[in-house]
Formats: sequence, C-alpha cells, structure tokens
Amino acid sequence: MRNMNLAPRGKAALTAVLLLSGSVLGMQSAYGQDVTEITVWFGRENFIPADKFESFHAENPDIRVSTDVVPLEQSVADTIRAAQANRAPDIVQTPADGLAPLVAQGAVQPIDDLLEQWKQNDPASYNDLSPTAWEMASLEGKTYGVTLFAGPFWYTYRSDWLQEAGKDVPKTWDEVLEFARYARDQGHIGYSVIGSRAHDPVWFLATFMAMGGEFENGVPQLDSEAGRYLISFYQTLVREKLVSPDVLAWDSGAMRAAFINGEAAQAMIGDNIYNTINETLTWGQQWNGSAPPSRPGAEDAKRTMTLGWPFLVTDDVENREAVIKVLQYLAKSENVAEVSARYQPGTVLSVFGSESYNKTKPWAAQFAPEFGKLTPLPTHPRQSQIYQILLDAMQAALQNPDADPVTITAEHQQKIAELVQN
Repeated sequence: MRNMNLAPRGKAALTAVLLLSGSVLGMQSAYGQDVTEITVWFGRENFIPADKFESFHAENPDIRVSTDVVPLEQSVADTIRAAQANRAPDIVQTPADGLAPLVAQGAVQPIDDLLEQWKQNDPASYNDLSPTAWEMASLEGKTYGVTLFAGPFWYTYRSDWLQEAGKDVPKTWDEVLEFARYARDQGHIGYSVIGSRAHDPVWFLATFMAMGGEFENGVPQLDSEAGRYLISFYQTLVREKLVSPDVLAWDSGAMRAAFINGEAAQAMIGDNIYNTINETLTWGQQWNGSAPPSRPGAEDAKRTMTLGWPFLVTDDVENREAVIKVLQYLAKSENVAEVSARYQPGTVLSVFGSESYNKTKPWAAQFAPEFGKLTPLPTHPRQSQIYQILLDAMQAALQNPDADPVTITAEHQQKIAELVQN
C-alpha cells in the first residue's frame, strides 16, 4: 500500500507506525485523541492531489489518510473481492459504469444523509459541483459518492487540413466521412479509430450516443437506427480505406498517436490528451475540437457521453463522518483545479472560470458550455459481459465491411438480451 509520509518523531513515530499498519480505529494518538485511518484507493496516481492530504491532516489531527493506486480497469473486481474478505478500503475510485456491479454485490453504501449534511454545512462547495458529480455516483435514486472528474471524448480534427479542403467543421457523421475521404486522398489516415479488444468499447459507445443511440435499463439498443448507422459507419471506414489497414490491432495509444504525430485527420479523443496534442500541434491553428457530430436527421437525439470516475464509499466503513470530510477535501476547488490542469477535467464549476486553468488549457473556455450538457455512460450489473458482445459487434463491422448492418446489430442485440435475461 502507498502510505503518506507523516515524518513523525518520538512517541508520535510509534503511533504513526501503528497507524500505517492498519491497526488504528479507536486507538489513542500521542495527544490522547482517538485516531481513525481512512484508506482511499485511487484509480490513477494522477488523481491524487499534489497536496497529498497535508493540509487535511493539519486540519484533522484525529484522522489519517492512507492511499493506494488500484488501476481503474481492475478496481471494481478488486473492490468486490476485498469486500468479500472484509478488507475493502473506505473510499474507492472506479469507473462510473462499474457502480451497478458494486451495488449488486453490496460492496458500496448510499451516503445521501451525509451529503445532506454537506449541503447544509457548506452549501458553497456543495453547489459548486455540477449535477454530473452526483448523477454519475447515483443509481436508482441513491447516491454512493461523488464524481469529481469526468472526461468526455471530443471530436478532434486537423483544422488546417479542413481549411485547405474548403470545408466547415463537420456537424454530421456523413460530413466526417467526407473530410476523411479528402484526407485519404492527400495521403493521410482519414479517421483514427480503435479496432482492437484492448479496451472497453467506450469510444464505440460515445460515438453510438452521439448518433442518437439509446439505452434501456442500462442496456444499449444496438438493434436500432442509430446502431445500424454506427455499424455502417465503421464498415465505410474500412471499405473506403479511411482507417489504418492495421485497425484491428489499434489500441488507444495507436489511435491517439496517429493524430498527435500528424498522420490522421480526425478522431474521438479525451480531454485529458489535449495537453499532449498541444505539445506537437498548435491549438487553434493546426488542430481544434468540438462536441461530437450528430447522425443526419437525428440532431435532437445527439448526446455527448462522458466517462467519470466517482469516489465511492464502501459498505464496511465504520466512521462515516471521517469519510465525508475526506470527500470534501478532495472536492476543494484548489485540489480539483490542480488535478484538472494536468490530467482529467473536473466537475467543480468555479474551476472553469479560473484564469490559470484557462491559461494551462486554452480550449477550456470553448468547451465549458458543453460540460453542462454531458450525459453519463449508463451502467448495468452485467456491464463487463455486455462490453464483450459490443466488441464482437465492432470487430464484426471492421472485418466484414460488406455485410448487412441489420444482421450484425440484430445478432449481437440478441446475445445481449440472452445475457441479461439469465
């Protein structure tokens, strides 16, 4: 476990050793206080504030926070296993679409009563959080934590090439294909896309939702107009050679690198990668971004999907009051701003008006209105199995560009239906 360096001396040193060993709850500190240890599992090292709880410990001498980094990709499974062994952390950061499995397994607990206290005692900080912060940590009317960071995929494109082509910024996916054809004819990759099974199909679903794709009880309705259009879009990319011939092996790194290195004309790329792009290309001159385009004729159905990584309270927590203090610390605007500036955008609204934040991320002001319209990716208890079927559908489209999209969507929707009925 990655623990905080408390730099203790004398009797306090012995206390700290015991604290960090995990035998702390209700124990007497060197100053006669009962000390509670709160353990937080972060999904990425980058989500840990630069302050590393130093100011929190100064303000709360009766609470000590220890941290570990459990990758987001394994956080749900690891939390369920830890909960079954009564070794779960107090707070765990997971992908938002992992909430339903955690609730189904009884691994997390609702904290609506604690949030009401937060709202009453510190309304300024509570109200500074966007609705997304609560929505992505909620299920069936109960809130299990708070989502302080949410990352949408923006439609990202070479604005200089678009200008050379004499085209406007694509508003529909048909126009995306038109720009891709122009880029292909100039010797570039028309559209950069992930085709491998290296990741959950979240980019695939972000495109599906932008095309007007719907969910029912957390289940994507692939066998629909939006789903068939999505499959046809992927087939067109391959059939017209608008993607790399190695697309089936491409993971997120390959997809992003193609754009960053000047090979690809456009892609769906997360906000967290924009700083890296700007190290190679110049924002506003060579590249730009926008909310994803819509499906022709379905403009009103378009939604901009966002991933989120909520901090959830596990079911075995003994000191709930200490836990809410830790969440409030993580939600401080200065902490969220610091993490957002170097990594993922946050859900604290005041950060978007910060001069320093906008200087670090010159695109922030342009996207600020869009952050108020994001739609969380729905969740389902059988999410991981559903994702495997969606990856099957995606690869079926890429491998069979001349197949009937109706057949592909119907076949894979039936597999999903059989899965969720069992």
